Amino acid sequence: MALGSMPTRPALLVRIEDSAGCYGWGEVWANFPARANIHKAHIIQDVVADHLKDFTFNDPREVQDALRHKLSVFFLHVGQVQVFEHILAGIDTALWDLALRSAGVSFADFMGLPHASAQSYATSINACDLERLIPEHAELGQTYFKLKIGFEEHGNSEIVARAAQLAADGARIMVDSNQSWTLDQAIETLQQIEDYAPYFAEESLRADAPKAEWEALAKTTVIPLAGGENIYGIDEFMAMTNVGMRVLQPDVAKWGGVSGALDLAKAVPDDVLIWPHFMGAAIGQMASLAISAAVGDASFCEIDVNDNALRTDLCGDVVVIKNGRVRLPSEAGLVVPPKPAALKEFAEQGI
Repeated sequence: MALGSMPTRPALLVRIEDSAGCYGWGEVWANFPARANIHKAHIIQDVVADHLKDFTFNDPREVQDALRHKLSVFFLHVGQVQVFEHILAGIDTALWDLALRSAGVSFADFMGLPHASAQSYATSINACDLERLIPEHAELGQTYFKLKIGFEEHGNSEIVARAAQLAADGARIMVDSNQSWTLDQAIETLQQIEDYAPYFAEESLRADAPKAEWEALAKTTVIPLAGGENIYGIDEFMAMTNVGMRVLQPDVAKWGGVSGALDLAKAVPDDVLIWPHFMGAAIGQMASLAISAAVGDASFCEIDVNDNALRTDLCGDVVVIKNGRVRLPSEAGLVVPPKPAALKEFAEQGI
């Protein structure tokens, strides 16, 4: 990973049940560090869960609003404000799943979508895997390929040049440097790869870099800037569009859940794209695909190219790429529930 080596692949799921016995599943961001899932699970159990008991709602947004009102000072006091956002996001997704399941409708039917499927792109392609993974995913109908760059030992322009040769006519590459560059490094590197026409450059600066730096970078490159997995709140997303960010990537497990992503999509200018970010288990992946489907044909959802049993085995064979698209669940709810045997197999001891 960009943040370091991982001995295991962690994830945190949340299941919420109502008084009638209906349930919903969500996912709380817990990719890093290795025991982030345990930490956040304990916070949900010790702090948040009691505030959900006997809560009545018509819209999942009401729950986010109520929890922020009751608990925001607590999380500010203990220095866990963004962890609180991750938890709220997972809860919102679970409540969407619960509400749709209770109503007996799928997400696609509830939203009136013309296509019960989402467009996808291949992401997190490492330098050593270009020659294998780009052709492999092209055969699945994917035409966008996002590369990991920013690691000095691999080189940046060399990776992009190799990938560009592998991409078929009409295919596009993107790059993700995971907040690893200074402004000067970003300017220099993006200028070196402009001839390969990347569709966007993701997190070329730190998410909390001064807005003036983002604006300066946008003025020095023709490559559209992208980001969002480390941006919290519609106001902050909109501020980034004002300084030149043209591809917003909300993460359904980190901020806002389904509600936040849908609200953001309504708020953005016409020339700004919504391409959901996601890197985790099947629950969050299905929710992210639903967001892309709801936004429409201008939106693509990323799917990690690397092996991940939490995506492929946890809920069964539900994230299947065909002609570049993934079908949304047709049954009532937002997601397909995890298989009991898989939950038992993957369960973390001590939660």
